[in-house]
Amino acid sequence: MKHLFTDLRIYEIRKTKNFSNMKTKFLIFIITGLLFAGGLLLCSNIKTGEIKFETQSEQTEELKISKSFNITPGILMIEASIADVILKSHEENNVKVDFYARGSAEQLKNFDLSFEEGNGFFKIKIKHKREFKWYNFFKLFDLIEGSKIETAQLVVYAPEFLNGDIKTAGADIKVEKFIGTFTLSSSGGDIYCEGIDGTINASSAGGDIRFKNCSGTGTARTSGGDVFVSNHSGIIEAKSAGGDVRINKISGSVVASSSGGDIEVEFIKIEMQTNLTSSGGDIKIFAPSDLNAYVDFETFGGDINFDFPIKTEMKTSSKIKGWIGKEDSGVKIKATTSGGDIELRKRDKGI
Repeated sequence: MKHLFTDLRIYEIRKTKNFSNMKTKFLIFIITGLLFAGGLLLCSNIKTGEIKFETQSEQTEELKISKSFNITPGILMIEASIADVILKSHEENNVKVDFYARGSAEQLKNFDLSFEEGNGFFKIKIKHKREFKWYNFFKLFDLIEGSKIETAQLVVYAPEFLNGDIKTAGADIKVEKFIGTFTLSSSGGDIYCEGIDGTINASSAGGDIRFKNCSGTGTARTSGGDVFVSNHSGIIEAKSAGGDVRINKISGSVVASSSGGDIEVEFIKIEMQTNLTSSGGDIKIFAPSDLNAYVDFETFGGDINFDFPIKTEMKTSSKIKGWIGKEDSGVKIKATTSGGDIELRKRDKGI
């Protein structure tokens, strides 16, 4: 009987403790809920304040700067942190600079345009200083979108015979009608060259690259954009990490590669060696009907088709080697793709 009483007493104590624990947990639950509700209310207030701040209207203004320099530099260097850069040739022996920007007055005042002249070179630098303010912590999208700069453009006119080095932090680059060597790089913008006679080295971290009516050696590298070339005479080296490479009406040779896009080349005249490689896209080649070249085609999964009679040196289901036309032409066309088709078509049949 004593043991029974003891057991009942232990049961009552445990019951009392369990009830006490339940009360404690219930109180913790209530307090946690109140804190969570308070947090939501605070966030709601912050969000409401942010919306009210963003709806405050800011007057859009314009900034215009024009300069002229009586110089004929051998090398023109341009660095732009936010503005698109346009470089054009003119018949005068000087350099003219026109800068235009549109946006809020607060942000326009942060532009800094500077010039530097040295031994044989002239440098133009445009910066945009971003000021951090405490309320910008709640305006991250505003910071990402460029701090309310609607447009910014730097236009430079220079003599036709010129070497250029242009860099932008993500904006576009456009160069027209020069004779010389140009190095062009953008962190993500597009690059466009027209009427350049000489050497072009263009690279973009993600934008498209376009060459039109150029001659000489053109190199185009983009990490994700497309490469377009039309009416070129000389050598083209094109590389895209994922986009397409399309070259129309070229007299010369091509070295092109894409990590996943298609490659298409139309030859007016083929010289020396052409090498085309794609990791998964199709390769299409259009050549004159009087083509004389050694061909070396290989695909791992696709088909090989061509319009020309060939003196076969080697042929399997995925590879073909041999001569088209004269065997001593000195021209070689090599094409390799990991999964796409390879086509060699007569140009006069159309693209």
